[in-house]
Amino acid sequence: MQSKFLDRNDIAPYLNEEQLEFREVVFRALEKQATPEYLRECDEHKAFPEKLIKFVADQGWFAVTLPEQYDGVGGYLEMVGMLEAMAYYSSALARYWNINVNMVGGAICSIGSLELREKLIPPLAAGKNFFAFALSENGSGSDAASLQTTGKVDGDDIVLNGTKMWITGANRANHILTACRTAKMENKQAGISLVLVPSDSNGLKINPIDMLGGHLIRTCEVVLDNVKVPTSMMVGDLHKGWMQLLSVLAKERIALGAICVGAMQAAFDLALGYTKERKQFGKSIASFQINSHKLADMQTSIDASRLLVYRGARLLADGIPCNIQSSQAKYFGADTYMKVATDALQLMGANGYSMEYAAQRHFREAKLFQIFGGTNEIQRNIVARDLISN
Repeated sequence: MQSKFLDRNDIAPYLNEEQLEFREVVFRALEKQATPEYLRECDEHKAFPEKLIKFVADQGWFAVTLPEQYDGVGGYLEMVGMLEAMAYYSSALARYWNINVNMVGGAICSIGSLELREKLIPPLAAGKNFFAFALSENGSGSDAASLQTTGKVDGDDIVLNGTKMWITGANRANHILTACRTAKMENKQAGISLVLVPSDSNGLKINPIDMLGGHLIRTCEVVLDNVKVPTSMMVGDLHKGWMQLLSVLAKERIALGAICVGAMQAAFDLALGYTKERKQFGKSIASFQINSHKLADMQTSIDASRLLVYRGARLLADGIPCNIQSSQAKYFGADTYMKVATDALQLMGANGYSMEYAAQRHFREAKLFQIFGGTNEIQRNIVARDLISN
C-alpha cells in the first residue's frame, strides 16, 4: 500500500535535507521491523515489544534531543520527524520514547543534579536504562497539584507513601520519577518534590491495569509503602519540583501532537487503500462522492495537524516560548486523530470493526490522546486564558 507519509513538500520549510532524510530512514526501517502481524500479536497478548524496543535502542534513537555531552544527538525537529514515523506503526512505541526521553530524561537534564545526569542519561541514550513518570493519582488527574502521595525527609533519605495511577511503562522501568508532597504550603503547586525511585525498592509494588488500548506498553498502578530513597535521587529542588517541571511540558505536548499525526496518517492510509480496492455496484467505494469527500477532509485535517506540530517544533528549536502553540498542537492533533480513526473504521465497515485490521486499534488508542498528557479541555483552557488576558 502506498503511503501518504513520505514526499511531503509541506514540511520542507521546517526540515533541512538531513532531517527529512532521517525521518524517512526511521519510516523505512520500522516498516521491516514493526510489521502488522507482530504489532497485532503484541496487542492481543498485551506483550511488551522487546524486539522493537531493542531495535530502536540499537539505532540510537533514544539519544535524540539529549545533550551531546551525554551521548545525545539531534534536536526537536529530528524528534517530531522520528515520532511521526514511529507512531505510524505504533503510537504505544512512540509514547514509550516520549515518557523516557522527553519527560523523565528531559527533567533530569534540565533540573537534575550533575551526578544524576552523568549516571543516568548516557545509559538512556544507549537504550539500556528506562524510566516511568508517576504523577497522576485517582483524586488528582487534571488537578495534578492536588496529589496526596507524601515524601518525608528523614536524614539523608526521603520516605514515600501513596498510590499513583495510570503510570505508563512502570512495569518496565528501572527508575520511576515520582511526584510527592514534601510540604504543605498555601500554594498547592509549591511543596511538591520529584524523586527517582529505583524499581527494586522495598515497599514498591507495580500492578498493570487493563486498558482499552495501548496494550504494548502497559499502564500501571504504583503503590509506595514506606519506600525509602536517598535524597540524592531527588530531581530538582526540595519543594520546588512541580514548578521546575513545567519547563518540560511544552516539548511533551509537541511530541504528543507528532505521535497523533503519525498514527492518524496510518489510519487514513489504511482506509484509503481499502476503499480503493473495495468494489460495490461495479466500482471502488473510494469513487463515491460521499466517501471521496470524507477522504479529502481526513487528509486535510491531518495536514493541518502536522503543520501545527512542525510550527511548534520550530519554535522549540529556535528557543522561542511556545506554550500556547504546543497546547494547540496537542489538542488539535488528539481530536483529529479520534475523528480520523472513527471515519477510517466507518469507511471500512465491518472489516474495520474486526480485529484482523488495525483500524480498530487506532479507534481504541486515539481516545487516549484526548485524555492523557493534559486533557484536551485543559489545553483549551491554556489557549483561552492567553486569548482573554491579551
